[in-house]
Amino acid sequence: MTFNSRLSVQSNLSKILILKGLSFAWFPIPTIMIFYEFHGLSIEQSIFLKTILSVSFFLLEIPSGYIADQWGRKFCLVFGSSIWVISWLIYCTQQTFLWFILAEFLTGIAGSLISGADTALTYDTFLQLNRVQEYRKFESFLVAIAGISEAICGLIGAIVAQYNLVYPFYLQTICLLFYCFLATQLVEPQHQIEEPSQVRPKLMSIVKNSLIINHSIRWFILLSGTFSVGTFLIVWLSQAYLANYNIPTAFLGIIWVAFHAVMSVASLTTSRLSQKFGTKNTLLFLIILLSGSYVFLGMIAQIWAILFVAIIYCVRGWVTPLLNDRKIGDWRLEIAD
Repeated sequence: MTFNSRLSVQSNLSKILILKGLSFAWFPIPTIMIFYEFHGLSIEQSIFLKTILSVSFFLLEIPSGYIADQWGRKFCLVFGSSIWVISWLIYCTQQTFLWFILAEFLTGIAGSLISGADTALTYDTFLQLNRVQEYRKFESFLVAIAGISEAICGLIGAIVAQYNLVYPFYLQTICLLFYCFLATQLVEPQHQIEEPSQVRPKLMSIVKNSLIINHSIRWFILLSGTFSVGTFLIVWLSQAYLANYNIPTAFLGIIWVAFHAVMSVASLTTSRLSQKFGTKNTLLFLIILLSGSYVFLGMIAQIWAILFVAIIYCVRGWVTPLLNDRKIGDWRLEIAD
């Protein structure tokens, strides 16, 4: 690799940091349940919308990986962010439950296209630069940036929402437009896994191998999906939980900042935690911590139980770089075989 091409590929790293921050500029999230309530939705309808988001994201996770292999990670990031812009424009301009269902479905598609592609592009960039050993640390840093971006933008969104609940959606749409533009400036790294025939596996072969033949990948998908749903569900449930105590809208932003500060600090200690206890023991500990926190939240109807919400945010901070490292290191190699 020439010096100029190395610099070109290396420029991905700074762009990825910015892209991560933009993708987590979730201005509407701290007050989105209030937004739904304002438009006449019940708590059941609100949770149903997030179920649509989770299901569409999960079902398209494997196909999105195939798309990334066929057309490139950069294509997925640009295409996914374009769909994401459309989904938020629906929230900016529409006010009915059916439109919100469409918006959540499109958001799930966008998320599935982006989530795997940005991880793969990051790893491939380090691989091409012969710096793979730095990947886990960089991934932890990305999680920290995501948490900081969520916290700051959530605080701003909560303040802005006091004037109009739709304004935070406009702010995030602007950030996603910047994301889409910056994604077009990325450099696609060379694919590092080369098959002898140079023929990519068919989509159905990948699905069959992932869900039927290869037991380790199948259980990894279920584990990863469970952690994703379990740690992200608290984002919506905590708003309903805090609403029981009549927390002011602006104060929701401050609590949001505190939660994400905890998550960011936790993410930076992931490498130390996994090195000390091992990946399997760490995951087992996080499973117990996550399930136990939900149990105590259901049993304790007092404001101090919000500490268990903070613990779930810690789990979210720890598990993301841990699972991403295993997904990139083991998953792709097994599919290549």
